[in-house]
Amino acid sequence: TQASPGIIVQFAIIGLITSAQILVQERKSRTLQRLMTTAMKPWEIVAGHLLAMFTLTFAQTAMLVIFGQLVLGVNYFREPLGILIVSVGLGLWVASMGLLIGVLAKGEDQVILLSMVAMFLFSALGGTWFPLEAAGGAFGTIGRLMPSAWAMNGLQNILIRGLDLSSAWLPTGILLAYAAGFFALAVWRFRKMEM
Repeated sequence: TQASPGIIVQFAIIGLITSAQILVQERKSRTLQRLMTTAMKPWEIVAGHLLAMFTLTFAQTAMLVIFGQLVLGVNYFREPLGILIVSVGLGLWVASMGLLIGVLAKGEDQVILLSMVAMFLFSALGGTWFPLEAAGGAFGTIGRLMPSAWAMNGLQNILIRGLDLSSAWLPTGILLAYAAGFFALAVWRFRKMEM
């Protein structure tokens, strides 16, 4: 019940690399420049990429939930709607952050570096490797502010604490707020990006 949601959240965060690399590759192949000549607004281009990356991250999360339920015996299906909404929030946050990294990075080497730093930072501080209850002081306080900690909290409310759907709304809402913030930053940076 600690390791399975931790793996789900960490593997979702690893999806940052894919999200970010797409924009870098499209810049290199000049596909992004061609998209900019259409009537689409910058936020629509970023939103299209967000939807594609969300779909990929969500599908991966769904496979890990099914694996956790059927192979590891973690009772995800006890509250499937709660698990679903937390997974949606997680997928949108990761996709948004990946797109922000993609518009910030100049090349694939920077994508990998920034994505790995973000993955280790959010995984370590967010309680995917060990329960945040075991961490004290500043580490625990900072860790609880991480979006990954909110994803873990939403999943563990159902899996460990035995709570119902209502316990998933606050963590999901916070994940969606992080997603909206990263999306807004990605759109802002996208407008200023040199093609």
